[in-house]
Amino acid sequence: MAKKEKTTAPKAPDQPSSNIRSYFTKEINDQIVDMSVKEMESLMKEIIGSRFWIALLKYTSMRTPLLDSVLRQTSPVEDPHKISWSQGCMAGLCDIETYIIDLNFPTPQVSSEPLEGEPASGNPEGVIIG
Repeated sequence: MAKKEKTTAPKAPDQPSSNIRSYFTKEINDQIVDMSVKEMESLMKEIIGSRFWIALLKYTSMRTPLLDSVLRQTSPVEDPHKISWSQGCMAGLCDIETYIIDLNFPTPQVSSEPLEGEPASGNPEGVIIG
């Protein structure tokens, strides 16, 4: 019987498999902390008129069918994590688009005047105030 050689586990790579962690340097994180919400919204509002916005929409339109196919082909019994991952990706893509679009459309002003047929107090009939 031949003696088996001991094999060692492969070493972890020296570099991370993704550039994400190395991108978020102290300088980037400091800039994120220093930026106000008002400045962020102002810059995001400007995106809608740029080629960057079209590129973002194109990326979303390319990713969505791929994520949708994962959702439709994945067994919820065998791979529920793939379903939740795909749903999270789709929600994230849609959330960024929706946020930018909403920033560019003014919110409707609420009128303080009662509508026709509505009591002056603004409360619909049948509400019990106690």
